[in-house]
Amino acid sequence: MKKMYFKNAALAMSLLALAGTSAMAEGNWRNVNYLLQNPAFIPGWSGALTAVDQGIGEVYNGAFELYQVLPDMPAGEYKLTCNAFYRYATNDLSKENMGNGANHNAYIFLGDAKKTVAGLFDGGVGSTPEGAEYSAEYAPNWLGEAAVAFAAGKYVNEVTFNLAEEGDLRLGIANTGGRQDEWTAFDNFVLVGPNGPVAIPNGDFAEGLNVDKAQTIWDCDNIDSSAVDGKHSQKAPDVNKAGGVYRKTNASPYNFGQLVELEAGKYRFGVQSFLRYGGGNQAGGYVTVKGQWEMVEGESAYDRHAAGSEAATDHAYLYVTDGWDTWADDTKCKPVKAEYATDAEYGNPDAFYLETPIKCLFDENLAVYPDNEPKTDGLTETGYGWCDSGFEAEAAACFINNPDMYRNYVEFELPVKTAVWVGLKKDVNAPSQYWNPFRDFTLEKYDEAAGVQGVTADMDADANAPVEYYNLQGIRVANPENGLYIVKQGKKVSKQVIR
Repeated sequence: MKKMYFKNAALAMSLLALAGTSAMAEGNWRNVNYLLQNPAFIPGWSGALTAVDQGIGEVYNGAFELYQVLPDMPAGEYKLTCNAFYRYATNDLSKENMGNGANHNAYIFLGDAKKTVAGLFDGGVGSTPEGAEYSAEYAPNWLGEAAVAFAAGKYVNEVTFNLAEEGDLRLGIANTGGRQDEWTAFDNFVLVGPNGPVAIPNGDFAEGLNVDKAQTIWDCDNIDSSAVDGKHSQKAPDVNKAGGVYRKTNASPYNFGQLVELEAGKYRFGVQSFLRYGGGNQAGGYVTVKGQWEMVEGESAYDRHAAGSEAATDHAYLYVTDGWDTWADDTKCKPVKAEYATDAEYGNPDAFYLETPIKCLFDENLAVYPDNEPKTDGLTETGYGWCDSGFEAEAAACFINNPDMYRNYVEFELPVKTAVWVGLKKDVNAPSQYWNPFRDFTLEKYDEAAGVQGVTADMDADANAPVEYYNLQGIRVANPENGLYIVKQGKKVSKQVIR
């Protein structure tokens, strides 16, 4: 359930959140990620990847999607080209099992069109002979060799799409997932439209991945009771953990957000993510970490969810706020809830703060849930063996193959142009071995024009819906009297004075 925190001056901004996510049809939201900086921790791109090296993007050992949405493109035919290859397993398994288009799981896309990415060994390309120096006639085995092959014009992929009318155009690359040791490398995205070349921000990956703790775009400081000398500790997201997602895990608190200035309007900030409340997908046990590597009996995350014993204070939260705390010895701003700013001056006393708890892994009804715990005591073609802090391949595959699953949003409305913080956070070092993978931060704006149809039916339904009353702190009131209240009936929200 969405938790709300209000200041009186923020009431107009907060009304929309009380209406809940059902208040607006899914089709009315327009992606405006171009307003964010580094939405995938790299300039220009949204989604997730694990590395950029030699000016080439890659994802190793995992499914992924990396994309851009170009706004207000003119109607007409577009062609997207890039250098890219895909290996669905080890070199030997890929040579044996990727013939005739089999197991080519990666693709580039443009609008509704997509094209399978070239296989690493397509066309009879072989590995570099033992003792020989690499050249572009052989299959690359690391990104330095991929750079040589791409510069020589190898592994060129293209896809075309006809945009029927002016609008947003989505493009990128994705992989639905293969076996252990799969590998996708990509570079040099070029788009040509009806009026000639179209700029793709960072299409050549000249600017690399940035998830450093000290970066200035995503403020990676914690809300942490262990702060020393008035400063929060720094916790950046983890990458390159075998999968095309980012994550935090194993009892580490974090808070990474960014400041973005938005025009007046209705927005929602989102991420695809889940939280497993501790270790263990099964009842009665979990796998230990940090060098122990064994299944032990004990209360698992599955047990806690079944018992409903997860503590709200331990959840991960997606948030938006127009307030922050300011520190005398530090010019950076750390987004924080007002009641946490006990040793700092709250930057905006009339600020609003909205947060949505990240969905639990077990909120979805799945036959088999993604896991990050070791499967065997040795490496296999499908398993990852004993490992420290888990792996992300199963979460990545779940997210990419189920794009609407584990979606989380926090909604807000701005009556005037406003600078707001948006981000993801977890405030405490508990519970041990929690797991929180995430990908695809999104910022969307509500398009009023797209919601004209069906308005009459919604109004009729609202008229018959039960009436709910809330005070200005967002607390529901059963019998309101003598004061100003927020009144919610169906999808309609208003302010009323009750006497």
